[in-house]
Amino acid sequence: MNATSLPHQRIAFVSTRDLSQLNGRTQILGPVIRSLRRHNRVDIVPLRSVMQTKTLRDAAGAALNWGLSLLRLRPLPLQCLLYASPSEARKLAEHIARHRYDAVYLDTVRCQVLLRALRRAAPDIHVVTDFDDLMSRRAAFLARNGMPFLSGHVGPQMPRWLRFLIESPLARLITAYEAATLPAAEDEVVRNSDLTVLLSPVEQKMLQARNHATVISIPPPVPLEAPSWAAAETLRFVFIGSDRQLQNRTAIDALLAVWRRLKPATELHIYGRQGRPAIDVPGVVWHGFVEDLAEVYRPGSIALVPATVAGGIKTKVAEAWAWGCPVLGNEIAFEGLGIEGYPLLRCVDHWDALLTDPAAHAALWALAARQGSAFVRDQLAPRLSERAWDRAVTPGLVTSCM
Repeated sequence: MNATSLPHQRIAFVSTRDLSQLNGRTQILGPVIRSLRRHNRVDIVPLRSVMQTKTLRDAAGAALNWGLSLLRLRPLPLQCLLYASPSEARKLAEHIARHRYDAVYLDTVRCQVLLRALRRAAPDIHVVTDFDDLMSRRAAFLARNGMPFLSGHVGPQMPRWLRFLIESPLARLITAYEAATLPAAEDEVVRNSDLTVLLSPVEQKMLQARNHATVISIPPPVPLEAPSWAAAETLRFVFIGSDRQLQNRTAIDALLAVWRRLKPATELHIYGRQGRPAIDVPGVVWHGFVEDLAEVYRPGSIALVPATVAGGIKTKVAEAWAWGCPVLGNEIAFEGLGIEGYPLLRCVDHWDALLTDPAAHAALWALAARQGSAFVRDQLAPRLSERAWDRAVTPGLVTSCM
């Protein structure tokens, strides 16, 4: 059955974040919504956190839910607790049931409490939960390596004092708590969903091994934006990402350490909104946020991704390939992409020669750019994502083909 022959669906798209804000997750959600809207009617249904509703009733209700979860020995993760207002969950569940949607899209495990209410209000509705990446795995990685917790997109909603406590004195305690509680929350959501989606096939297999429910992977759609460059008068290294996300902060810190040690003649250009003041390191140029990615990935740009936090698919890798640029990265940077024989997958300890004399490796940069561009064209084309999401939101279609 092709996409055009699939029945038209009415979909409630439940989002836990402000889709107008540009960040890594919303950059993935935007194309998903556009894909679904090609053949379906999609209504955005925001699920507000207790930080957004700012009512005593919602805060008390979430606290009660947390207390009950402790008594049941299945404590809610804190990121689920933020969206655990019973009144908010009940209101949204009743809205979805009343409008008789064919399917519901839920934005990550944070919709745990809403999903419980939804199964009471509309037990037969087709529910697709998009995990994005496997949060329990990331939390376990952070806890195991003693890395701090960052509040992410929820941070700006919090009082400054609370955000300070969460990200500083209590950071490691919170990370340990999330690592301990997220697996059970994910398993509950998987059991109560008709279909669970992850970006990475690596994490899809991990979650499938824990559950007997239907779990699939749908990589992000990435359109080709520019031909791969074969030669350029000027070479430069680039990194894009806000340090408000832990994976970006650790990567930036790793790159700054390399530039301090090697002092390469070729400049490193860092793009993205930064929460910390720009650090003065010779050869490093800070640009802040830019709207036009053509400025970041102009010919001669070589993207660096020394990833330290495993999980999902690093969209900045696919993005650079789509703009025709090579990507120098480690194993974590390319996890989930499955590109075979890629010449720039190297441990960071083996980058020195490439960074100190990039001009001597012109053929290698050109080869990697061509391979990356071909991978995006063949494996990440938007039409493939559109087809996969159309099938995902059609009741019974994916499970019947498993």
